[in-house]
Amino acid sequence: MLHMPMTMPLLLADAPVLMSIAKPILMFAALVAYMRYVAKFEFDARFYNFPILAINAALIAIGLLGFAVVLLIPIFWIGFPLMLGIYAGSLYGYWKFRDARVPPNRKFVLFGTHLQNALEARRQRTADRGASAFFLNRKGEKMPVPAKEDPKLAVYIAAEAATIEAFNRRASRTDVQANAQAVQVTMLIDGVRVRLDPMPVEVGTQMIDFLKTAAGLDVADRRRRQVGECHVEGPSGKQLLTLTALGSGAGQTLRIDFNRAKSLDRPLDDLGLLPTQLTALRALEEPALRHGVFIVSAPVGQGASTTAYAFLGRHDAYTSNLKTLEKEVLFRLEGVEHMQWDPNDAAHDFPEKLRSIVRKDPDAILCTDISDAGTAKQAATPGMKGPLLYVVIPSDSVQAAYAKWVELVGDAKLAAKCIAGVSNQRLLRNVCPNCKVGFQPSPEQSKRLGIAPGKTVELFRQSGKVQVKNKIEDCPVCQGSGFFGQSAIFEVLILDDAGRATLTEGDFRGAYARSIREQKMLQLQEAALHKVRDGKTSFDEAARAFAKPAPASAGAKPPTATSGAAPKQSAP
Repeated sequence: MLHMPMTMPLLLADAPVLMSIAKPILMFAALVAYMRYVAKFEFDARFYNFPILAINAALIAIGLLGFAVVLLIPIFWIGFPLMLGIYAGSLYGYWKFRDARVPPNRKFVLFGTHLQNALEARRQRTADRGASAFFLNRKGEKMPVPAKEDPKLAVYIAAEAATIEAFNRRASRTDVQANAQAVQVTMLIDGVRVRLDPMPVEVGTQMIDFLKTAAGLDVADRRRRQVGECHVEGPSGKQLLTLTALGSGAGQTLRIDFNRAKSLDRPLDDLGLLPTQLTALRALEEPALRHGVFIVSAPVGQGASTTAYAFLGRHDAYTSNLKTLEKEVLFRLEGVEHMQWDPNDAAHDFPEKLRSIVRKDPDAILCTDISDAGTAKQAATPGMKGPLLYVVIPSDSVQAAYAKWVELVGDAKLAAKCIAGVSNQRLLRNVCPNCKVGFQPSPEQSKRLGIAPGKTVELFRQSGKVQVKNKIEDCPVCQGSGFFGQSAIFEVLILDDAGRATLTEGDFRGAYARSIREQKMLQLQEAALHKVRDGKTSFDEAARAFAKPAPASAGAKPPTATSGAAPKQSAP
């Protein structure tokens, strides 16, 4: 009998494996994958100062054992699963050995929060790719973008329309008004309101809550006035949103200002004052004339706050002591001490706070709210020996502003003795430089503008249209409105001793006429015509600024989001 060599059984066991091409590939693939994990575990063991040599030796030995098992077992489909089980068991053993010796936040998690977080991050990246804007809360953290199938996606899109769409259309602010029937969104573009389509109540109210959350406001408080900030980042860059929320029985209101501080940061020379008006105001910068009360007035929404900050900011903050008293600090001037009144301070009401500031002998003060008699009287008391005190009074004219001042002070003579000047203003839209249309004025228009007969002057009117390859299209600069940006027109009444004496006698008309006659004061309508003559605005726009508001009617609607230029008016 022939005796087989000792190696014959092993070769017979290997024969079915070695005769197949796929089976060796599977064996080596499993071994390579296992050894790759062993290499990764070595770095991990070094980081935590585990016994590297012992761990490596054990894992490599287990790897060779698994490979030998599949060779020694004649049936491959029994040996190969056993090989995988040995490898998996060794990896599981290292996992448990490691997790027993590392901090809790460094443990391996096969299933659970890590996997959930990874899946959520992937879903969020997919949602982000479909978003046109990202909202950042006051901490700078990105607000989640709802997935495509999430019902809250409609809320997110509504928030984009109220912010990014409005900003891209050059809106300075957006107002959101909610009631039981609908949520209405209007944009303020160059001082003209444009209305978006109404939103369903459930979408609009959730949008308000979403933006309030981003700004760190109390979502549950739907009545108290709240102010906060957040950012929105879109194709045009990152924009700062200032949100003012308040409510009533009718519903919530949300005002969204875009880059508010930037809009308030205007130097005196850039407001729109004419040269003679600038000269008159510059005189009040002289220390000898830097006394009394100067009233800054304008209709609501016509730029009085911007002008007030510019008036105070023209004084040198490094050589002058400048202060403010405000119920809300809208903008901070460099070198100026801004003081925000705390309504919860029972020991110091607003008039008392103003008195304490005046006692510190500043050179100039800005008081943005003088709506109560106590504050007005405190402002008037120092007279022409105290600091130059700018007060803001919403009003349609210089005369109405002064009359309101006298009413608040409660003493006509005291109110007159301290007055240094009064200003009133309107905002006019500038004709778009890209699509404006030039024309020669008629003889009547030339006479009204003070243009000498025979003198050629080119005026401009708004268009909103441009020609592109024989096709008339909306102007891409002004987006079809015909106007781009705003500037103010002013009436500036400066009072000297004689003017104040006339006011003391209760004769405002006399003081006003004297200023026109002797100081060549320009009235508001004259300032508007100067802007028309200089080609900055149009007759139609000047007429719109002085037109009386049309009486509200049931069918009247403000311009919609697709509206073009404002309706034309007759020249002033």
